[in-house]
Amino acid sequence: MYKSVPSNSFSTSFLTMKLFAILLCLPLIYTLPTIPPFSPWNLVQNEEVEQVIDPDYNIPEVQDAPEIPFDERDSPTHAYSVDIAYHTTMSDMECLRAKGYRSVFVRALNPTGNTYFDVEVLNTINNAYNAGLGSEVYITPNINSSRSGAEQISVIYQNLHDNGINVRSIWIQVTSPSNWNAPISQRIRFIQDMIGQAKNLGLSVGIYSSFYDWLEITGGWNTFSSDVFLWYWHVLGVGADGETIPTLEDFRPFGPWKTATVKQFAQVEKVCGMIVNRNVYATRNQEVSQVVHYSASNGNEHKEKEQIRVGGIGL
Repeated sequence: MYKSVPSNSFSTSFLTMKLFAILLCLPLIYTLPTIPPFSPWNLVQNEEVEQVIDPDYNIPEVQDAPEIPFDERDSPTHAYSVDIAYHTTMSDMECLRAKGYRSVFVRALNPTGNTYFDVEVLNTINNAYNAGLGSEVYITPNINSSRSGAEQISVIYQNLHDNGINVRSIWIQVTSPSNWNAPISQRIRFIQDMIGQAKNLGLSVGIYSSFYDWLEITGGWNTFSSDVFLWYWHVLGVGADGETIPTLEDFRPFGPWKTATVKQFAQVEKVCGMIVNRNVYATRNQEVSQVVHYSASNGNEHKEKEQIRVGGIGL
């Protein structure tokens, strides 16, 4: 004879089985990706974030940069440039020139470890010169290196000089506050050290930064010489969709600067197959890299040497 189960016993058994199933699934739940809580601010906030390009990192779906309009490629008032921190070829530089770019900013100091001279700068400067492009050098300093700020400048200057490069100016990168792990007073002394050494070596100096970076890293320090140039970045995101206007009209004063010399208006875009940032600058005094000839005597031997002249924007 079939015997029915009382309803309260059935409910107890069902709850027991449900609890057992949940316990079995807990390990799987913890392995699922988490979803951040919804915030309406995520739909309207468009915060500027500086993008540091690592050439070894495969950035997916990098957008091609918009073409420079033909009527701006040889403008007497302004010019376009890209900044590069990795290996380039002669064809890369020739392609940039064909697309209307007039110069390249090249990283000369690699900040990893104890910092070291980036030999790729020599290759790119030579390729740029042969393609008819100007060159500027910048350094990404490391405040946690055992080398002082002055020593990091000297490493660059000496290596460029020893390889036949007549460098006239240098740009110092002051961005990414998380990389400046020191009290603000120490950061300021470190930047002062770099600026002072560059000037001791007869170089003009520029700073690459932004309103936000400068405030976060230096507290808005503004008591140094006004003859230091400014290269500022202002983007709304990566790729063509994050570009701002390719002029300096949106500059707002910060630190000691009332005007700027160069603006980075686009980040992480593809030009000539390279992933680069794009810049614009005034050309009133800019000179394309030139070869400087000078005499050198060695006993009775007299010969002509030549150096590629690097640095001209803002001078």
